[in-house]
Amino acid sequence: MRVKNAPGFRVDAAALRPAALAALSVAEIERVVLPGGNERCVVGDVFEVLRGEAAAKFASAASAASAASAASAASAASAASAASAASAGAADSPASATHSASAASTTAPDLATLIIDGAGRWLDRVGAEMDGGRLVIRGSAGDYSGFRMSGGVLQIDGDAGHFTGCEMRGGRLTVRGDSGDFVAGALPGDMEGMTGGTLTIHGNAGARLADRMRRGLVLVGGNAGEFAAARLVAGTVGVAGQLGAHYAYGMRRGTLLLAQRPAPLPPTFTGGGHGFDVFWSLLVRSLAAEIAPFSQWRADRLPARYTGDLAVGGCGEILLAG
Repeated sequence: MRVKNAPGFRVDAAALRPAALAALSVAEIERVVLPGGNERCVVGDVFEVLRGEAAAKFASAASAASAASAASAASAASAASAASAASAGAADSPASATHSASAASTTAPDLATLIIDGAGRWLDRVGAEMDGGRLVIRGSAGDYSGFRMSGGVLQIDGDAGHFTGCEMRGGRLTVRGDSGDFVAGALPGDMEGMTGGTLTIHGNAGARLADRMRRGLVLVGGNAGEFAAARLVAGTVGVAGQLGAHYAYGMRRGTLLLAQRPAPLPPTFTGGGHGFDVFWSLLVRSLAAEIAPFSQWRADRLPARYTGDLAVGGCGEILLAG
């Protein structure tokens, strides 16, 4: 799909799920309704839908552009890494060309792929409740990207808004730019945030990262805002850059991985701990395919460990691996 007329209002893109659209014709896809508050439109009003040979040419061009961008970013990240331990890698997987294919087509018998080119912050809920397939956003996305996603692959080449990966249950979500607040968190009033899957942000994350997260893996290549990993119940959160105030506040269990030592450490966390070398080696092995610096950590270099939040009887841990 290629944006031809950006609407003057925010659009709910939850209906644009690869597996659901794969069985439809172009005409049927163009008639899919996209709500937008008290407004509404259909896919054909906003997007040009491509399939077959035309889509293959478009995907090929998009792949070449994406690969060039990834190579440039990787080079920049490598230089930054040599200068500072806080730098983050530019890619977390083989060439991003492998993520491209024709819209509403398949790269494997069971993997429907949809590319949306030219999207912007007006496109909310991309990949919401997605349960399979691959969705690639060539541009930025709005709020609630990957909301309650349970499977498949969602890749956003630009920035993402607030509540990205909110209450995510499975699959893999990658944001190559920055994201807003409440990433991997819970909706207001809900008790559980992210409960499964892998969420990677190459840039910065806003406030309340992984709030009430219960399971899964979240990695941030840049900085995170206030209350990162607050009220964490379980799961693993990694931040390569700096943290805002009140990180790990009310943490019950789970792991917060830090590449840089924050100042100061929370007074309700206590240092020490030993006998976690087996856990660390398994964790390092699982991070080997993820973004730097997490992929560069070694099993024979144990991190400093702090446990808490003792103010709530928590048994979580902060691991300083930088």
